[in-house]
Amino acid sequence: MPAGVDASVERRWDVYDGDVLVLEVSNQPGILRSTAAPPPDPGWRPPRHPFLSATAQSAVHESKLRRILLASSSLDDFLERLDDEGFTVRPKTDAE
Repeated sequence: MPAGVDASVERRWDVYDGDVLVLEVSNQPGILRSTAAPPPDPGWRPPRHPFLSATAQSAVHESKLRRILLASSSLDDFLERLDDEGFTVRPKTDAE
């Protein structure tokens, strides 16, 4: 897991449950995007987060991912908790 992630340089991770991509994460504060239906109402604005931005790729995992995020105090803590819960956290390279 990353130690002391520097938010001035964008870093990204893919989070897997087995071989299923469930979440894409960036260390840039920003929007939390959901894949759960139904689509949002017109004019709805997605929530912003203070220490990460993320896009869920699996609606069935969103509840668990949200629970882990709400319990986290930092990006490092979130990534460590994901690992502790059995998810695989893979850093993305600049080529990805």
